[in-house]
Amino acid sequence: MISSNSTVVENDNLVSRSISTKSLQEQQHKEMVDQTPLFKDASHLLNGLDTYIVEAEDGHPISLYGIHFTSSNTDSSIDINVDIDADADAKHIHIDGGKEENNTIDNANVTKRRRPILMLHGRTWSSVPVYHLLGGNQYDRGISHHSRSLMEALYNAGLQPYCMDFRGFGGTPRDSTNYVIPNRCVMDIECVLKYITNKHNHDDGTNMNDSIHYLPALMGWSQGALVAQLLAQKSPHLISKLILYGSIYDPLVSYPRQPLYVNNNRAFDSNIGDGDGDGDGGASRNTKMIENTFNGAIEDFTVEGSIPPAAAIEFAEAALSSDPIKAQWHYLCQFNNCDPARVHVPTLVVAGDQDPYAPLRVQSELFTNLGRGADRTWSIISDADHAVHLLDGGRERFLNVVKSFVDNGKKGGNAACM
Repeated sequence: MISSNSTVVENDNLVSRSISTKSLQEQQHKEMVDQTPLFKDASHLLNGLDTYIVEAEDGHPISLYGIHFTSSNTDSSIDINVDIDADADAKHIHIDGGKEENNTIDNANVTKRRRPILMLHGRTWSSVPVYHLLGGNQYDRGISHHSRSLMEALYNAGLQPYCMDFRGFGGTPRDSTNYVIPNRCVMDIECVLKYITNKHNHDDGTNMNDSIHYLPALMGWSQGALVAQLLAQKSPHLISKLILYGSIYDPLVSYPRQPLYVNNNRAFDSNIGDGDGDGDGGASRNTKMIENTFNGAIEDFTVEGSIPPAAAIEFAEAALSSDPIKAQWHYLCQFNNCDPARVHVPTLVVAGDQDPYAPLRVQSELFTNLGRGADRTWSIISDADHAVHLLDGGRERFLNVVKSFVDNGKKGGNAACM
């Protein structure tokens, strides 16, 4: 028979072992993230950002980027700060983008009262070059042109932006499959959304019933818009609004399913199979490592005079630094489940009028068939192509459209996380 005192000691040991195991796992996650191309070779791109390592449902580390824009977050050095929140649904490690973290209560409350928005990148490049180009103190590197960071722009507009990397992109390590799988991306986003929601919950008074809950808005760009749409269809309770930006949704496109049988003993070229280079035609794990290219990084800039050559080059260099190897998408047939009629949250459809990947005909189909019973807005930005948020003529208009949509409408107020 165990006495009450010995029971307490045993429980203390169990707690100690639990904390030790958690700390070890978090250290392993940090080491995995440190070995990604973004953190290992291109950490200057993180200038001005805070990074959170969120633990996915299967235990894999997912890199999430936020911005507080305080004076403490302007140095290019990256300080690691383990931050365990027992109340959070998702475990996380906080990596501060500056020399020291400003954790004053006032600043924390201001951050919590900003409306959060989570942004998803597209098929090829990490969220950091996509949404934080030339952000932070990168002027110190001799760059003469100004920041094109959407993270900074949204923060300055009064929102609290976040962006994340899917597995195998930027600062998120690949998993054992070496593939990017749409449904897995959705599950990872669910964990990140829960963490952001928890981060932005706060009490507005002494009465517990006055607790305010902010649900994040979710924005997906290009192929990331398809992932965002799948999330909205599956877990609408996790988001307040949906922004489908330059969505490549097309009801006439059907992605081929995996073949039932393949010869795993045969070396398989991922450029063979279904013909689209994503390896969908075979299930072999022996896919080629394909390098990303400079021309591939600048192919989205198609409208003459919309972006200076120097800025386009900066994007290409940043993109290639964060993602030198092309991430291999797999099971694209899961995108066949995208059905606008199953989207029942307030939705903004936005694209450039000269976007070759999101023609107006298809955007019209997407907008028209969105589910009834929720606000929806369709915005067309003139003289702009696929990367509106990086263009001289489109950035400010894009920012205004997104800011207005997130702030206004049926769920423009405090969204109850019930």
